[in-house]
Amino acid sequence: MGLESSDHYRIELVFRPIVESFGLTMIQARILVGIERSGLSTVGGVGNLVGLSSGNASTMCKKLEKAGFIKRLRSLEDERLVKLVLTDEGRATLKKIDDVFREKYASLLEQWTEQDFTLIIAGMRKLSELISAMSMVD
Repeated sequence: MGLESSDHYRIELVFRPIVESFGLTMIQARILVGIERSGLSTVGGVGNLVGLSSGNASTMCKKLEKAGFIKRLRSLEDERLVKLVLTDEGRATLKKIDDVFREKYASLLEQWTEQDFTLIIAGMRKLSELISAMSMVD
C-alpha cells in the first residue's frame, strides 16, 4: 500500500545522474525547484520543504548562493526577514535539467495520457497530505 523503499531508490536512479551532471545534489535541486515554485522563499520555508533543520537548510542555501544559483534579499519592511530567489544561473540550470530529462524520457512519457498524469499527480498530492498529517501526530 505504501511507497516502497525500492520506489524511492528507482526515483533516485532516474533523477540523480541528471541533477549531479549539473553539480547539484538531489536536495539542492529540490531546494531550487521549491524556490522557483514559491517565487520568494525563506530559509525556514526551504527547510520545511525538503525536511531539513533550519541550520542545515541555511548551510545548503549558503552553498547554493556561493555557486551562484540563488541570492538572498533582505526585506525592506523587516530587515530580519531574508528571502531567497533564483538567480539567472539558477533558473537556467533548472531549465537545462528539465530539458535533459524531457529529451531522455520524451518517447516514454508520450506513451502516458493526460489522464494518467492527472491520476499520478492527484495520488502524489494525497500522499503528501497523508505524510503531512502523520508528521503532526505526537
